[in-house]
Amino acid sequence: MSSQGFEIVRRGRGYRPLQVIAYVEALSDDRDAAWERAARLTVLAREMEEELERLRERAAGLPEQTYESLGDGPRRLFLLALEEAVAVRESARQHARDLEDLARDDAAEVEGAARAYAATLRGVADEYA
Repeated sequence: MSSQGFEIVRRGRGYRPLQVIAYVEALSDDRDAAWERAARLTVLAREMEEELERLRERAAGLPEQTYESLGDGPRRLFLLALEEAVAVRESARQHARDLEDLARDDAAEVEGAARAYAATLRGVADEYA
């Protein structure tokens, strides 16, 4: 066993008492230092959480970014990105509508085929009866 440069040396059937005492004291000092660090970190974490909440409140109160102050280029880029987002969203909606229509058509075909098959089976069953 060793901590902070201490090494306990066995002497015959036991250990040297002064080395054991020094080792235990070193371990106690390490433990106390760890408790102090944990307490400081706890306080720091609480302060950071409070600051985060203040920043969230401040950000929530800010107006929507318009990019007007950045100049014409960034503003045009932002508007282009907004237009593209609208176009992508509409394209996805149209694709979903097309898939829904295809699914309805397929379902109608399957239903028609099932009805025809059922009618055929009913006819066979009637003849057999």
